[in-house]
Parts: sequence; structure tokens; C-alpha cells
Amino acid sequence: MHELIASYLFQNKSCPLPGLGNLSIVTTEAQTDFSNNIINAPVSSIQFSAADVDAAALTAWLANKTNTDAPEAATKLDSFCGQLKNNATAGTGASLEAIGNFNVDSEGNISFSPIELPLHFAQPVTAERVVRQDVEHNILVGDKETTNIAMTEYLNEEVPKKDRWWIWAIVLGAVALSLTLLYAADKNASADFGNAIKISSLP
Repeated sequence: MHELIASYLFQNKSCPLPGLGNLSIVTTEAQTDFSNNIINAPVSSIQFSAADVDAAALTAWLANKTNTDAPEAATKLDSFCGQLKNNATAGTGASLEAIGNFNVDSEGNISFSPIELPLHFAQPVTAERVVRQDVEHNILVGDKETTNIAMTEYLNEEVPKKDRWWIWAIVLGAVALSLTLLYAADKNASADFGNAIKISSLP
């Protein structure tokens, strides 16, 4: 029964154990490590839940594999899982070959310690990052997502020259006003000087 349970679990990624709980295989996503130019393969682990899951599919599969009918397969499965539970709760622990061990924690609940699945089939692969300038791809600029083409167009945009004619108008106006005031001051000074000459020449 150990081999059959393990085979069903690895084929279907889930295996109910009537009266005990449910086993499932959880696989993480591949992780990209840009600093080392590798992609780490997905990692799988076996997890246990005390949830009661319908075992009809497993029973039918066992009946087919053992050339028995469904009721007999269900009886054998219930007996096997009952023995696992009894051994676990007795404090001696129960081992499920190629899968893991069942024990009882300090609160009296059944806990599960999975075996580590072999990693030699999930070695990291080398991944050299290639960025093609002529192919559009998404990039992150600050907190906004854009494309490399849109960013290139933005950076190559000519900044329109602002019309500064009004600055020159103010400068020319100021110069003209200064010249006018200077001319008026010189004219008044000349007039005063002329009047002084006329007064001094009087008998």
C-alpha cells in the first residue's frame, strides 16, 4: 500500500487519507537570479492537511491497480490509514515510505514531517539577459511602467525653445528710459549753466 499511495500522490499532486487527512504536493515558481545569471528551478514539497477529502477517486484507482472491486479497495485503504493514525497517536510515530512521517505534537494534534524531494532533477539553468534595442519590451521608470521605444522617443524629443522676446523688450525699454532720463538731466544742467552765464554777465 505504501508504494501505491506514493505513486498516486506523485501522479495526482494530492492524495486523501481517510480518517487522517490529505497529502498534497506544492510547487513554488521558478526564481530568477539576475545577479548570478541563473534561473532556479521550481521546488516541490509535500504538505499535510487534517482536512477530510473525498477518497472516491483514490479508491477507484486502487481497485484498478490491485484488480479488486471498489468496496474491497476502500476497506483496505481505511484499514491502512487507521493503522497509520493509531501508530501516530500512540507516540511511536507512523512512517509512510517515500513520503514522510506522522507524529503527535504537544497539543495532541497529528503533525507531518515530509521527506525532502530530490533536487537533482531541478538544477538551476544559466540565463544570460539579452536586451534587444529594436524589440519593444516593458521597462520600469520610477514607479511607472512604459516601453523602451516610448522612453527612447521621449529622451530624443527636442525641447522647444521658449520665446524670450519680452525679456529683450524690457531690456530695450529700460535702456531707452535711461537714455531719456540722462538726456533730460543733461538738458536741464545745460539750461542752468546758460542761465548762470547770463546772470553773471549782467552789469
